Formats: sequence, C-alpha cells, structure tokens
Amino acid sequence: MKITGYFSLLVAVIALAGRTGLVQAGPVAEGSGEGPGDIAPIAQKPDLPDRFKISLGGYFLSDFSTTVALADSDLGIGAGIDPARTLGLDFRSSVVRIDGQYRFTPEHSLTYSWYRIASRASKTLNEQIEWGDVIIPIGATVASDFGYDIYKLGYLWSFHHSDKVELAIGAGLHVTRFKLDLNATVVNPPGSSIQDVSITAPLPVISMALRYRITPKLHFGYLGQVFAMSFDQWQGSYTDSALVLEYRFWEHVGLGIGLNGNALEVERHRENEVFFFSQNITGGHLYVTAYF
Repeated sequence: MKITGYFSLLVAVIALAGRTGLVQAGPVAEGSGEGPGDIAPIAQKPDLPDRFKISLGGYFLSDFSTTVALADSDLGIGAGIDPARTLGLDFRSSVVRIDGQYRFTPEHSLTYSWYRIASRASKTLNEQIEWGDVIIPIGATVASDFGYDIYKLGYLWSFHHSDKVELAIGAGLHVTRFKLDLNATVVNPPGSSIQDVSITAPLPVISMALRYRITPKLHFGYLGQVFAMSFDQWQGSYTDSALVLEYRFWEHVGLGIGLNGNALEVERHRENEVFFFSQNITGGHLYVTAYF
C-alpha cells in the first residue's frame, strides 16, 4: 500500500516546515486540533474547549483495485471479476469524505468516518463472466452499477499524553456496504439478464493512535486499524493506516493533508452460494477541520 513511502514524504514535509520557519515553536496552545487519522488534543483545563471536531474534504484515489466473485458453494469461488478491467468501471476519481471526533472526557473519545466510492459503466464483454449460476457470454453488453460505502465508528482511550505526544488504543466497528448490479443484453441468441449482489459487513477492529505536536499549530497524526476473524457465515481480514499533517491557522479552523491506505478481504458462505470481495485502496486526503 506504499505507506512506508508516504510516511517518508510526510517526514520530509515536517522537516521542511521546520527549516523554512512556516511555524514557530512555542508553548503548547490550549485546545489545538486534530485530523482524520489523529486523536483530539487534551486540554489543560477540565472544561476541554475542543470537545468536538468535524473534517470535510476530498479523498483522491490513486489506486483502487477490486476482485469480486459470486459462485455456487459446491464449485468454489473461481477467478472472480475485476470490475475496472472486465466491466469498464472507472475508480480514478475523488470522493467526499467526512471524519471527526467527540471527546467526552480528557481520556475517552469517539471517532467516526464516512466516504462512498461509486461508478457506472456499459461495456461489450471480451471475456466470459460467471456470476452466480448465470454465465454471461463474450459479446454481451453489460451495464454495471458499483457502490461501495465505508462507515467507521470507534472508541479511543488515551493512556498517555504530554505537551508533545499523545498515545491511544481502542476498538470499533468498520462497516462495509457493497453493491454491484449487472444488466446484461445478449445479441445472439437475443435476451437479457439482470443479476445483483448486495452485502453489509460489520467488522470489529482494534485501533491504535498517535499524535505528535511539532509546534503549537502544526501536528502529525497516525491512526491504524486491524482485524481478522472467522465467525458464522463470515471470514476475512482488514488493515488500515492513515497519516496526517494538520495546521491550525485560526482558533476554530484547520487545514490538513493526509495519506490513507487500506486492504479488505471478506468471504461470506451461504447454503447455496459463496461471495468473495477483495479490495485495496490508496489515496490522498485534503480537508478542512472545524473545532468546537
């Protein structure tokens, strides 16, 4: 997911900011803010002035690779479908993303996030598709509609904090809502077929977070999430890493830049079918944050 390279880039930006004097070090300002991959700062007073924050921005996808398969449980998953290559779906775009945090005590907080990736396309197939118990032949025209929603809700416990560093661990829920509709039209013999699949997978995650205050107004943040499970109909794994650099230029407003990469693999077994979904996302994030 190229996170190591992105981390090196952020370190270079931090070093450049320090050398060029964009911001000057000084005493820690009460109530400095945080970014989407970060945890909100702890105020030095019990009233906690930055109890709530919300970030709104664009998530710019540099890589989005997906494999989807729907098959008979007796036959196994098989090769699966690459929606971009096979169906002509285009995921090279930017999407709206919302992140935020509510700190209800100095040590305990809730985090949340949402974004949606979607694409529509129509393509004449140059390869055969097996989708469930339906075979769509070469030469068929397939209209496809792809939707992918991500919802995140988490809890963080800040077990260590100082004027410079805050460390936290926690747990949460990563909810993936996936939908793919296929409408195939066959010329010879004439006919049409409509197939769709839709799943919602609530996945528990373990979280760890770091915030490092470079100057009173500039800080660096990291948020990592991971899970692996096998339960009832489901089995799968998930990893997510987010790096952010945020500058608070007004008391209640900040501007941030971030890099985010995640990988998800989910398999659902039912009596007559097996559904498989694998996805890798890497992208940049530019956002504005409001603090309250």
